[in-house]
Amino acid sequence: MKAESAANIPDCGKGEPMKQSKITALYSRLSRDDELQGESNSITNQKIILDDYALKNALPNPTHFSDDGWSGTRWDRPDFVRLMDEIASENVAVLVIKDMSRLGRDHLRVGLFLEQLRDNGVRLIAVNDGVDTARGEDDFMPFRNILSEWHARDTSRKIKAVFQSRMENGKRCSGAIPYGFIRNNGSTHDLIIDEEAAVIVRRIFQMVIDGKGVNDIARTLMNEQVPIPSEHFKRIGMEVRSKTYTDPYAWSPTTISYLISKHEYKGTVILGKTKNITYKGKKKAVKVPSEEWFVFESALPAIVDAETWENAQRLKRTVRRAPKCDEAPNPLTGLLYCADCGSKLTNRRCKNRDGYRENSYNCSRFRGVTRLCSMHYISTRNVEKLILFAIRRVSRYARGNEADFTEKIREASTLRQENAVREKKKTLTQSKRRHEELNGLIRKLYEGNAEGKIPDKHFGRMLAEYDEEQTVLEAKIAELEAVVDNYNADTVRVDKFLELTRRYIEFNTLTVPMLNEFIHKVVVYEGDRSSGKREQKVEIYLNFIGKFSVPDDYNEYTPEEMQRQSDAQAAKEQRSQELYLVRYEKSKAKKREHTAQRDAGLLTSEEMEADKLRVERNRIRHREWRDRIRAAQPPKPPKQLSQNAIIQKKSEGLPLTTEEEQVYEAWREKRREQHRAWYNSNRSKAATT
Repeated sequence: MKAESAANIPDCGKGEPMKQSKITALYSRLSRDDELQGESNSITNQKIILDDYALKNALPNPTHFSDDGWSGTRWDRPDFVRLMDEIASENVAVLVIKDMSRLGRDHLRVGLFLEQLRDNGVRLIAVNDGVDTARGEDDFMPFRNILSEWHARDTSRKIKAVFQSRMENGKRCSGAIPYGFIRNNGSTHDLIIDEEAAVIVRRIFQMVIDGKGVNDIARTLMNEQVPIPSEHFKRIGMEVRSKTYTDPYAWSPTTISYLISKHEYKGTVILGKTKNITYKGKKKAVKVPSEEWFVFESALPAIVDAETWENAQRLKRTVRRAPKCDEAPNPLTGLLYCADCGSKLTNRRCKNRDGYRENSYNCSRFRGVTRLCSMHYISTRNVEKLILFAIRRVSRYARGNEADFTEKIREASTLRQENAVREKKKTLTQSKRRHEELNGLIRKLYEGNAEGKIPDKHFGRMLAEYDEEQTVLEAKIAELEAVVDNYNADTVRVDKFLELTRRYIEFNTLTVPMLNEFIHKVVVYEGDRSSGKREQKVEIYLNFIGKFSVPDDYNEYTPEEMQRQSDAQAAKEQRSQELYLVRYEKSKAKKREHTAQRDAGLLTSEEMEADKLRVERNRIRHREWRDRIRAAQPPKPPKQLSQNAIIQKKSEGLPLTTEEEQVYEAWREKRREQHRAWYNSNRSKAATT
């Protein structure tokens, strides 16, 4: 750094009061682009030039205003804003700058600023450009301002081109280093894992898998006095962008959510997600469509695996609210879906009419006023049992029958066998080779046409044929690559699921990490009572493999395990029966005691009133139950009249039904037969006598 001038020239600070007499403002500015042009543009060199000019020309009260590291396209420069305030207050007599580009690189804004100088009677001096408004207007000043702006525009265009080239090659353009990484030998593009911070990152992701929310995670880290990212960078000697924090352990939910969403932790680098609207000023960046991003898989060493990262994103998007009672949110929330409308099922915890706390799920569209869907009721306990049973059964089958399991997954995914894929790969290689040959032929075709060896007529026909063949090949190559990629991805998914099953030795209890790692979604159908008892269909989709059905003849238990389960179930039923009998006897004894006290007149008036209300309530409940049973039963056919009643009805001239007519006719025919028998018997007796 060059030394300052020997003259005692004050450098105006932000809190220093301004002198009453007018000053000579010495303004200097340096941007990052100006630094590349050498030491001549440095702030120190500018101050020396301005000090020497002020001394030689005896300018009064020289005072420095400096903006180091600020672009000329920015008009919110701190000392420039302070300079404008002094000019507006008419405290400035002369403004001295090294050249006109130090004011700014926007000719319209510079022109307005010059008008403000004229209105306030401020003399402007640009030392290197020979500008001094005391000697009259400079006709070339507008052109200098335009050239300065062109320089800024050209520099911005070059920087954008450099950044574009870097991003296309997978090189990061930002100097910010994600928490959990450090530079390798000072390189911004080559990052390695910072193990101390990576432990915290892995722990955050595991806490998400364990069902913790961002607020709980932030509170836990803060209570354990874990340094926030800025404090960690400061302690290891890296640059810190945010220096405004006061508590080095104050983790915020926003920070946790931001860390969870970073793709770098699974090894993926995404560049070009935003772009600036203009090079003028610090304008807000706009988002770039995702199809225009530069995505590089495995560009960084992964701190967490891709499955854990994707699982954490799904869990982070799920909103879980604790009920009004002092209970935690149910971990099943966000996993259960309605089979009819596709909406998520919501958790319901309340007391039913019997006073028991009910924990269940209903369709979210049923709970509204409009009732757009049916209830789809399912108890939390039942769905947890189904999920645990599915995880245990599929995992045991997969570990014990890996080959059959892999084959069934491929069949379920409608993928071809390995031989078919091998043929696809062979065809894909041939298609790519032919595509490259066509590129060479087209290149030679252009050269032959340019040299006059191939006439334009033949050139157009042959080019169209080659272009059509290339178009067909490109579509075929894309289709073949999709088939091969799907086959490879399917094999990877099977391996990932098998690796997941090996993490767990027993599946006796459904834990939150197990639920979040195994289950993708659960589809719940409406209950069906057509068979006389409520039945409900539930489809469980597992991560990596989707919905999988274990063969019906597969038995996951050994004979010893089955015997143990049978004995345990028998003991459980016996214990339940014993507890039921105990409760029944206690209830009967309590009722007998209450009845004896009532009959003896030992109950108080309040107890008598409560007893009457209880009896009346039980009668009403029993009547409602009886009405529901009757309403659910099919209507009974009308009672058939007796034979004597039908005869009496006929004698009274009342109309008979078809069945009653048949009964009456049968009775008449029987009477006729009896009369004929009697008549024939009397005739036989008369003949013998």
